[in-house]
Amino acid sequence: MTATSGGPCPDCGVENAVDHNYCKHCGRPLGSAAADRPLALDFAERTRDRCMALLRQQPQNARLHFELGLAWYHLGETALATSAFERTVLLEPGYPHAHFQLALCHYRRGAMTDCVAAARRAIALNPQSAAAYFRLGLALFHLGRLDEAGRGFEQTLEIDPDYIIAWYHLGIIRERLDEPESALECFERVVAANPDDASAHYHLGLCYERAGQDGLAMHELVRALELDPADEAARDALQELQR
Repeated sequence: MTATSGGPCPDCGVENAVDHNYCKHCGRPLGSAAADRPLALDFAERTRDRCMALLRQQPQNARLHFELGLAWYHLGETALATSAFERTVLLEPGYPHAHFQLALCHYRRGAMTDCVAAARRAIALNPQSAAAYFRLGLALFHLGRLDEAGRGFEQTLEIDPDYIIAWYHLGIIRERLDEPESALECFERVVAANPDDASAHYHLGLCYERAGQDGLAMHELVRALELDPADEAARDALQELQR
């Protein structure tokens, strides 16, 4: 049987649409992507062993430290990955991918201030990195710096308008900043790209409700519940509209 994607992320618990292969919050593989994980782990273990053997003879090789960091990261050894990437940027300060990977490590361990600093260094070295701007936006969001986070997601989308997860998070920020029209546009983009994203339908329903379009709001909330019958927030919002 082929594994299906979506559902709650085993790492962060965030619900994902049934057509998602990776968690929209933390990026962990889901479903069919997760089914390939044993092969990826085997490759990471072999890469780790190879790099460690080579580093005994080439301890100043920045790219070997970087490869080792990637292996540790995929094996879930965040502290060891962080050390390897820190060694990389010490040996090669202008390597943007190492700064970006450091940002990912800091994010994974919940060190959002460090994540912001590393993401900004990655951006300074590679201003066209949509992924670095996105990670910057996420870290700033968790720090409660919503205006700055929004700018990070906007920069992501300027570089790559199809970076759908950035539209989702930008929509959340627009909701919290009481900008319902902008939020509505964001969630419409998400639903158009991922029609089975229950969370996007829920938030789109809230936006329609705030815009006074109760019929459209009910349609979106019903769709959210069809996709995720356990969504109590969507159920409560729909019941409130039906009163």
